Amino acid sequence: MQIKTVTTLRRSERAADSDASEAGELHDADSGVTLRLNSTGAWIWAQLQQPRTVRELADGLAQHFEIDPSRAHDDVVAFAREMTWRGLLAAS
Repeated sequence: MQIKTVTTLRRSERAADSDASEAGELHDADSGVTLRLNSTGAWIWAQLQQPRTVRELADGLAQHFEIDPSRAHDDVVAFAREMTWRGLLAAS
């Protein structure tokens, strides 16, 4: 699936976190793999307690980290691609 600005992202049930915004870790319950998230990834993951669009996440990321909106968009898309590939996010 192509990740677009209007794509809605939601956590999958196989992802278990120990408050990734603080711990920076995300556990894949199916594979047993634990991923370390950087501050950007941890912030995005924390925002996904509720489903959000790429646009909503990118706008918030740009404000939170005071970065260029196009960079924020690219960061969200990269995160979404990686996490959907791993099965930890669902995109629609």
